[in-house]
Amino acid sequence: MEEMHTRRVLEPIAWILQLISGIFLTVLVTFHFYVTHFVEHNAMEYDKVIGRFTDPAYQVMYVLLLLFVSFHAFNGLRAIILDTNFGAKHARAVNTATFLLFFAVFGYGLVLLFSF
Repeated sequence: MEEMHTRRVLEPIAWILQLISGIFLTVLVTFHFYVTHFVEHNAMEYDKVIGRFTDPAYQVMYVLLLLFVSFHAFNGLRAIILDTNFGAKHARAVNTATFLLFFAVFGYGLVLLFSF
């Protein structure tokens, strides 16, 4: 019974967060695309890329991009798996696994981002 209540509360929140993360992704990816393809023709050269990765303003943008991409992907994967027979029977395991994978991928991305 408790799991059914958790599902009723979690799913609308997860759907709203999926929508919000999609909106932020649209803005951040558009900005990233604009900077790397329209501002400078040599924006993809090594020195320019490293310059963006070490700039605090760009680091904030890339952390947010990484956060929203990771969340959006794993929340979407979670929703897809929960729509299967397996997911319906093992909802708690699916939620836990996708939550842990989200944190692992996000953490690994942060390590990579700040290693420059």
